[in-house]
Amino acid sequence: MQKQEHPVLFRGYVKKENGHWVAVCVDLNIVAQASSTNEAVEDCFELVKEYLDYVCSTYPKQIAEYIPRSAPHELIEEYYAILARVIGSKKPVRNKRLYDFPIKRQELSHYHVS
Repeated sequence: MQKQEHPVLFRGYVKKENGHWVAVCVDLNIVAQASSTNEAVEDCFELVKEYLDYVCSTYPKQIAEYIPRSAPHELIEEYYAILARVIGSKKPVRNKRLYDFPIKRQELSHYHVS
């Protein structure tokens, strides 16, 4: 039986702010803004992948210094406040959603990241 590889997950959320959707990756302190939820999340996910690629190729021996790279405390608190509302709610939470940005381990393996 072949062992199933689980992706590395980076936590994030999306919210509407000043008429735009803002996606935040709290584990890497990456933010993207767009006109729709999906676009903000997709843009943030692309930035996550670009950041990981840059760090892993530029600083292969210092990866632990750059990953994770936590967001400011206020953004992490906002993430956990949303999480608490989602867990405690029987209805979907509007205008704020939680996301995981999954990165396949094999995408990181050529940089010796696990």
